[in-house]
Amino acid sequence: MQFRQFNLGGTLQSAGVGCGGLLFLLGLILISPVGKWLITSIGWLFVLIGIFSIVTGIYYWIKSSSKDGSI
Repeated sequence: MQFRQFNLGGTLQSAGVGCGGLLFLLGLILISPVGKWLITSIGWLFVLIGIFSIVTGIYYWIKSSSKDGSI
C-alpha cells in the first residue's frame, strides 16, 4: 500500500491562527451586550421555526388522514 504525501506549504499554521482569531472574535461578541441580543434572537428564531414545524406537521397529518376517510 502506497501513501501519498501532500505538501500543504505551511497552511496548517495559518489555519490555526485564523481559527483562533475567529473564536476570539466570536467570544468577544458573545460576552458583549450584542452577544446577549444575538443569543436571544437565535432562541426566538428557533421557537418560531419549531412552532411553524408543529403547525405544518399537524396540517399534513390532518390532510392525509382526511383523504383516508378515518379521522
